[in-house]
Amino acid sequence: MSEKTVEPTQEVETVQNEEEQTEPQISFNQIAAVTEIIDLCSTRGAFKGQELEAVGQIRNSFAEFVSFHAPKEENPTSAPSAEGTEETSE
Repeated sequence: MSEKTVEPTQEVETVQNEEEQTEPQISFNQIAAVTEIIDLCSTRGAFKGQELEAVGQIRNSFAEFVSFHAPKEENPTSAPSAEGTEETSE
């Protein structure tokens, strides 16, 4: 009995290389939507009582992430306006 060794063919390797796998992406807006979806499901009674703690912890994690990474709103009253900085000559 002789053992036969099977080697991968060039064709199989080429097919795998052609099917480039891209890294899955998730957007900030999608993460924010998860929080809103959990809130909506909760108000509609989609979760059982024993599930609420786990769902709430995940919801809070997403909400904290969104809050931390959300663009900060600038307070227009704290920044000097262009009109207020001009000097007038008398």
